[in-house]
Amino acid sequence: MWTSADGKASFEGELVEFTAAEVKIKRAKDFQVFKLPLDKLSAADQTVVRGLLREEARSNGLKEGPHAEKVTGQFVKAVSAQGLNYQFWGNPKWKGTERFPLVIWLHGAGQSGTDNEAQMGGATKPFSDPANQEARPCFILAPQCPSRDIGWKNEVAANLMALIADLTDKLPIDETRIYLTGSSMGGSGSWNAATTYPGVFAAVVPLCGGGDPKKAEALKGTPIWAFHGDQDTEVPIERSKTMVDAIKALGGEKVTFTVLAGEGHSISGGVYSRSDLPVWMFEQRLVRK
Repeated sequence: MWTSADGKASFEGELVEFTAAEVKIKRAKDFQVFKLPLDKLSAADQTVVRGLLREEARSNGLKEGPHAEKVTGQFVKAVSAQGLNYQFWGNPKWKGTERFPLVIWLHGAGQSGTDNEAQMGGATKPFSDPANQEARPCFILAPQCPSRDIGWKNEVAANLMALIADLTDKLPIDETRIYLTGSSMGGSGSWNAATTYPGVFAAVVPLCGGGDPKKAEALKGTPIWAFHGDQDTEVPIERSKTMVDAIKALGGEKVTFTVLAGEGHSISGGVYSRSDLPVWMFEQRLVRK
């Protein structure tokens, strides 16, 4: 059923073609095909058509559109509209009609800067490994924080979320399978982004970081697997434990905390080489309300 913008007319018909400006509809009662400017339809009908346009753009995003040149099978450097440096990985051989997960890696303080290269450690290599991509194909986003004094919060976090939104609008990313992980400053950034922007991430994997336990309510239903070395002298293990305990105290049952005995602060290599981590991560899906 289609309704006019003023609500005075409605009719049953099949959507034949659509653009950002107009629709072509075959009316059910007499099979007449006619064009209508999009703005002559009700707000609800316009929303449906714009949703179809968005999905069409996402399906074509691997071959055309603003991010197609970044999908090469290699990490490609880029700068977001908000000025955030990042590298991006995607496979040009994928079928655009399918939807693929997005893994986001947040680096530590020492990799901050403007070279758009120092951030390429941690999760980037394991998740782009051919064997992992064969078993669990995914896009990978590796942004670079401009300054360790700012960290993954405030305007940097907002710029990251704007970039994620732009990528998901233009590429065939599965919006129910966006995964966030980071180490040290990036682990804290993962806690922060997940609490500040609930309902975006299907799973969060923070390494040796910490968050604000007063915001734990936002994570009660989010699958989380936190890691911390019990000999970490840079970020005390209590920073992770406090967050995990706060979530569990609120009834959160999807949080797991792995304490790495005898390990210090540099745990990302061992964590991301675990065979069980990507399996668990890619099983998680965001349930849209």
